[in-house]
Amino acid sequence: MAEIQIPNGYFQLWNMVLIERELNYTQLEWIAPYAAQIQHVLSLPIDSQSPNSFFNSIMQLTQQHLDCPQLVFEMAKYIRAEHFGVLGYMATLSNSVADALQYVMRFSRLVIDGAQIVPMNMSHQDHQIILSWPQHDDEYALVNELTMACMAHLAKQIFPDSLKLLRIHFAHAPRMARYHYEKFYGCQMEFSTLKYSFVIHADSLDLKSELADPSLMQLLLRQAEEAIAARPQHADPIIQMQQCIADYLKLKQQAPKIEWLAEELHLSVRTLQRQLQEKDTSFKRLLELERMKRCEYLLLQQTHLTDIALQLGYSDQSALARAFKAYSGETLLARKKALKLE
Repeated sequence: MAEIQIPNGYFQLWNMVLIERELNYTQLEWIAPYAAQIQHVLSLPIDSQSPNSFFNSIMQLTQQHLDCPQLVFEMAKYIRAEHFGVLGYMATLSNSVADALQYVMRFSRLVIDGAQIVPMNMSHQDHQIILSWPQHDDEYALVNELTMACMAHLAKQIFPDSLKLLRIHFAHAPRMARYHYEKFYGCQMEFSTLKYSFVIHADSLDLKSELADPSLMQLLLRQAEEAIAARPQHADPIIQMQQCIADYLKLKQQAPKIEWLAEELHLSVRTLQRQLQEKDTSFKRLLELERMKRCEYLLLQQTHLTDIALQLGYSDQSALARAFKAYSGETLLARKKALKLE
């Protein structure tokens, strides 16, 4: 599967940190093997995209050689609308926080793109608004962290002294001392959660931007729609559904319902069921497949069969055993023995 693409604006932010430290990447021995490729990326339009794996390698080298685990926060301080391309300008010129969030959810592919990417979701809980997206893979923790930092810092520029973050959730474990997170965000943080998310007060949706420009926004909207239409359609959406279910089983340790998956993908249950039918499958079939994959993993971890049944949403060990036999044609105990876990 093709990897995700990240904005070249992130490379610009990386270079700005080096310049602040009076460093020239072309003269750094540890970056020499990548200098030509970096130079090429920096010469491209700021709103074009490059593979995340290359960016991830550069970031890890930089963190190591500069002894700067908080590199993402150093970079985010320089964020401007252009680093997010047309979506950045749309967010900046939006009439309100509500409008900005709608554009972010609708056009997020213009910033980070890939078949693995599940659309952002906005939900209400009590008096809070939650903008969230699931963990795609541990290898994307760094770019998720940078994106969150850049979004938060740009939001402060657009709505200074008015938009307050209540809480931030990270789907990965802390990648540096908590002090750095607390200093940058100034709000409550939770790690190793089900999703990445920003939590703000519901009243924040009505906040107006002094930078709003309705006329220019119409031009940007057409530009964004044309850019999205020109993007290649990604592989089978079934892959995204499977990833969502797998993440839920892993982090929630229970089986999701179809209503949750539909909400996660911004679809009605009926539309989701129709899409599944068109692919000659069903939610139940996808759920059972991911349950069995998770079951194999938990068997390798020597998890007790009763606990596996509980984590996968089966009523008891017998129900798990029946499902496993129907799926594989092999008994659960035989599989456990084959894995040498007895």
